[in-house]
Amino acid sequence: MPVDSLPQPLQLLAPLLSPEHLSPLLALQQHYPEGLVHQNWPVYAQGSDPLGFLLQVWREQRPENEPPAPIWKCDVAAIAACPYISTLVNSIHAFQSEAGEPDQWLVAAWWWGSAAIVCRTTADKLEHAIAGWYQRYRCAVLYLQSPEMEQDPQIVAAYQADLTCSHSLDVPQQVDLSWAIQDGFDWGQWQLPSALQPWGSQAELGQRVIAHNPAKSPSSAQPAQVSNAD
Repeated sequence: MPVDSLPQPLQLLAPLLSPEHLSPLLALQQHYPEGLVHQNWPVYAQGSDPLGFLLQVWREQRPENEPPAPIWKCDVAAIAACPYISTLVNSIHAFQSEAGEPDQWLVAAWWWGSAAIVCRTTADKLEHAIAGWYQRYRCAVLYLQSPEMEQDPQIVAAYQADLTCSHSLDVPQQVDLSWAIQDGFDWGQWQLPSALQPWGSQAELGQRVIAHNPAKSPSSAQPAQVSNAD
């Protein structure tokens, strides 16, 4: 896609990213349900601290509750050393030029793209991180679509928190199973919520869930078998 045809926030980021970086960002259009919008995008007013402003927006607009690239846990001096802070701030203001509420995929693409710029993430690592998020997103949808199975309230709450960050809490009721398992969904690679991942605040709970749920083969795995927890 030509740079000048990208939405304005991505037009500003594109010169700072390679085509290999842009490819997984643009693929987010297919990862979210068609027409999903980011409701109630705030009218941000920048203060006197551009770095603090960037980190505030980056934290508030994260695509899941505890993503694997938490800039706010990085060394502030290292983040401040990024020479593109002003461009990233301008890309936030560019959302105001979008007619109506921005698409959720665009907010997520901005988030991942700005993270890659600040963290100096390679294209391969960016693609891998987005693929992990996408699997967690679909696992959340599938898990919350299955109230008939035994569910752990803590896992339900953690998946709901992830979907809320992507303005997707209603998605499990809006899509069917075929949407969630498209693009070669691998039942054998079931992903727990972000908070239960090794980097998350509930990593110990995640370890207990895994210990009580030995891996099933992809051929035999079903939603209840893979995601059920004691």
